[in-house]
Formats: sequence, structure tokens, C-alpha cells
Amino acid sequence: MFRIIQTSVFNLFFPFIKKRTLLYFLGIVIVFISCQQENSIPKTNVLPYFSGKDFDPVWPKDLKKISGLKQIPESLKLTNHLGNSISLRENSSNISLVVFFYATCRGICPLITKNMIQIQPDLAEFPKLEIHSISINPKEDTPNVLTNYRKLYKIQNPNWSFYTGEVEMIESFAKDTCGAEVEGFSLLKNKYEFVHTENIFLFDENRYLRGIYRAKGTGDIQRLVSDLRILTKK
Repeated sequence: MFRIIQTSVFNLFFPFIKKRTLLYFLGIVIVFISCQQENSIPKTNVLPYFSGKDFDPVWPKDLKKISGLKQIPESLKLTNHLGNSISLRENSSNISLVVFFYATCRGICPLITKNMIQIQPDLAEFPKLEIHSISINPKEDTPNVLTNYRKLYKIQNPNWSFYTGEVEMIESFAKDTCGAEVEGFSLLKNKYEFVHTENIFLFDENRYLRGIYRAKGTGDIQRLVSDLRILTKK
């Protein structure tokens, strides 16, 4: 009797779907949910990856089995302070930090730069670490301007490069890959536009985003140094 009722209910709600097909589909859903939950479990001394529009932290066992991870795109083409055109993904094979700024900024940019300079002794522990400072005002921040910026702050680190490039490409990288959703109203242009962010972004040697840190103070920068130790000793 129960089996007859069960079959009738199934036929009522799923009249066009074979029972075997539905069970197969439900099995896939259960496996998917299980994998999602497993990928969301934090792992001790392992930095997370970031996924999706909300930048959810995940700890996947197999990177090939999860999509949407934040990674430096192949399309990102920039010009460094020496005037050389490069692909950040192809030319950056080491662990790296990404910072967004512009040379004429009188707000948080100088503060971030000074904080980065202040922790150079700590970063000396990571001789292969690359620092990428990317201008969000590339039309004015030419390679010559960026070179003078380096001289102004007496930056000697050969692995610390400054970049300019196409506005749309840089903004897309900042927002979509790094989550730098910082906008301000421009009185000059009478519209909201991308300004900059006070965050530092950590990418591993495979160009995946692995950490986001506030550069305005010193506390989070020390957390960055700790995470670098984790990433380099995995």
C-alpha cells in the first residue's frame, strides 16, 4: 500500500521524469553539496583560496575540481617603470604582493608605500618575493613618472616594480580578481569611479589569490609576514 502511494506521489510531482534519472540527479546534488562543505573547512597552517563574487575562502583538496578561484588573468598586460611590456601572469612566477596606488595621491597611497618600506627588513626573509605596485591612474603615471616615484621614496628593492597600463584592464583586475570595490565621486568628472584600496593582496607562485591585508596600520602587515612564512614553507 505504501509503495503504491509513494509511486503515485512521485508521478504527481515528476510526471515527465523517470525515477532512475531523478535519483541520479539527486545523487549529483548531494555529492556537490558535500564537496562544497568539505572545501569550506579551514585547514590549520594552510592559507585559503578565494572563490566567487563574494570572495568566499575555500581550502580545496584538488584545484582542478573547483572553479571560480581568484587568479591573475592571462589577459592582464602591463608596462613597468622601465618601459617594458609584460604579462603579470607569465612573468611573475614567484609569490607576490599586489598594491594599487597612483603617484599624485595625497591620501593613503604614501602611507601604504611607507608601510611597505618599513617592513622591508621583515620581507628580506623572502628574497624571491615580488611586489607589484599598479597605478590606477595610468594615463598620467607614465614609466618616467613611476621611475621618479621610486626615486622619491628611495626604493632599492629590485623585486619591487611599478606598473601602468590600460585603465579598463587594471580596474577589471582590481575589482574582479582582488575585490577592490572602492569607488568615489569625482567632482571633475561628475560621476563615481574607481579610486583605490588600502589593501595588499597576496598571490602564490601559481598566481592564485591567497590573502588580503589592510596596509593602513601595522598589525595586519605583521599578519601578512606570518602568512608569507606559511606560504613559503608549505
